[in-house]
Amino acid sequence: MSDQKIVSLKKYKRSQKFKKLSPSFLSKNLWPKNLTFKKIGESKRMFFLVIVAGVSLGLFLWNVFIENPANLDVQIPQSKNISFNDQAPIPMGTAQIANEFENYDGKPILLYIYTTWCPSCLKQTPVINEIAREFQNTEMHVIALAIDRDLTEEALQTHLNRFGNIYFQPYFLSFKEGFLEFLKKKDISYSGRIPMTVLISGHGEIITKFVGAKSKNYLRNKIIKELY
Repeated sequence: MSDQKIVSLKKYKRSQKFKKLSPSFLSKNLWPKNLTFKKIGESKRMFFLVIVAGVSLGLFLWNVFIENPANLDVQIPQSKNISFNDQAPIPMGTAQIANEFENYDGKPILLYIYTTWCPSCLKQTPVINEIAREFQNTEMHVIALAIDRDLTEEALQTHLNRFGNIYFQPYFLSFKEGFLEFLKKKDISYSGRIPMTVLISGHGEIITKFVGAKSKNYLRNKIIKELY
């Protein structure tokens, strides 16, 4: 009988230890008394507001200092609005592209590499087209090069007609041999991602290079700084 009482006493002490480590015990003894769920919620809301304020400030600064066209309000020669819809796209090999660069040596060149099937190109092509229209009567030359595999003149013409009037001469890459090597010689790193837009100064320096779609004001400001 005494043995049973001893065993029961051990079990009782063991149960008391587990009870002290139970969640209710921890919540009462380990959780800071001055930290309530209400204060946790307030901290989360404050953190969220700080993030929102930071993002808003970043967008504001971007619009003011990067994309605000009023910061670069200059007199651009009036465009002649010459469209190229009636001109067939021109197939280009690496040699022809190199000649195109040489013909405009000493002048800024806007190189736009795209395809007819990529979604981002559908967003960026109208931007390039409007840039080509606005700066058509300046020294800058636009080389818009479609690099689809097995692309034909008719297919490219049909694709571009969907954008209305086209203000750049359409080119498409007919022979890819040596094309990547040519870009490397021009210090243009190409990873195969499209669309790729490169603004090259009259001295051959890369002013800006980006993949994907950006706004017209972003590219416009870069061009104006280079031209004026």
